[in-house]
Amino acid sequence: MNSYNFSLRAIVPYLGDLKMAVVGTITISLATILVSLLLGLFFAIMRQSRSRPLRWLATAYVEFFRNTPLLVALYFIYFMMPTIGLKMSPFQSGLVGMSLHFGAYMTEILRAGLIAVPHGQYEAGHSQGMTGLQILRHIVLPQVFRTIYAPFGNQLINIILGSSLTSAIAVNEVASWMQTAGSDTFRYFETFLVAAIVYAVLCQTINIARIYAGRALFPDNR
Repeated sequence: MNSYNFSLRAIVPYLGDLKMAVVGTITISLATILVSLLLGLFFAIMRQSRSRPLRWLATAYVEFFRNTPLLVALYFIYFMMPTIGLKMSPFQSGLVGMSLHFGAYMTEILRAGLIAVPHGQYEAGHSQGMTGLQILRHIVLPQVFRTIYAPFGNQLINIILGSSLTSAIAVNEVASWMQTAGSDTFRYFETFLVAAIVYAVLCQTINIARIYAGRALFPDNR
């Protein structure tokens, strides 16, 4: 019976590339968080609109991207957009695909937060002479943030993990490094293990930061 000799020596020369891959994972994840949050807020407001066409449009966006795999969106944008003259780098394609995909989930998270705000809060703002944007900024969004804090934190972790799929379109991130280092050294177990540890550390860091930030922001929830 053959025994496997575990050794990390073969992948030591690739650790420099791993650092760049981690930076790539963090960069595309942070960019996706920002863009998907903006998309989510935009479509969440549309879903609460009195205009039926706007509600239908927002609902169609959410249902489409929530019911299709992220990998399909990445492939479609990376391979199909150039056929209509929209050429994007792997990073840009990954960012657009991930933002559209996770933006649909952000929409539902934010919509749940908007629904949780009592209608009387809107009426109180109008009675004080506030505009719709002022009501949204000073009354609604602070309450929405409290409601969505936990699911939003979970979504950050999903984005970190989802970024691994961008390796399929040649984005330089941890999963891409894992495949390259593994195929070059044939030390797949070691490279997969290192990649798993990196993802676990990134996600656990977010989780710990979320817990401590939540205690500071919402001390009455302790």
